[in-house]
Amino acid sequence: EEGSQFASTKEPRCYIDSGICRVTYQEDNFRTNLLYLPVGAILTTLWLGFGFEVIEPIIRLNPLILMALGAPLIYKGSIALTDDYIFQNNKIVYGPCPACETENRVYFGNILGVEGFGDVASIKCTKCKVAINVQRESLRASTLPKND
Repeated sequence: EEGSQFASTKEPRCYIDSGICRVTYQEDNFRTNLLYLPVGAILTTLWLGFGFEVIEPIIRLNPLILMALGAPLIYKGSIALTDDYIFQNNKIVYGPCPACETENRVYFGNILGVEGFGDVASIKCTKCKVAINVQRESLRASTLPKND
């Protein structure tokens, strides 16, 4: 189902008989990658400090070469520290509200040990305040049935 053109819809679809509206959200790769930026900046600063204090007296290196040598360590370290300790099990998704088409974002996962949404996120639309359930695996978002 995930990634299928036929099993997912990017436009909201409402059913008159049940009153349920559905839409498929998309993964927000840009914001997910931004989660690694703070740890990457700290590790870069630490690497440059280590390079200038320890490596520089032994052999003189251009700072760009020093950065190139440390890039794999900084990359792997920022992913490991961010995923294991700060934002565990992270996933950011976005999509339109099934009822009013206002764009909403949902963060699945934990932040510094504080539990967030797991398999299903129950949020309210920022504009129309309708309750929306978003499934983590399929990224399907649906409104609750209307009670008449």
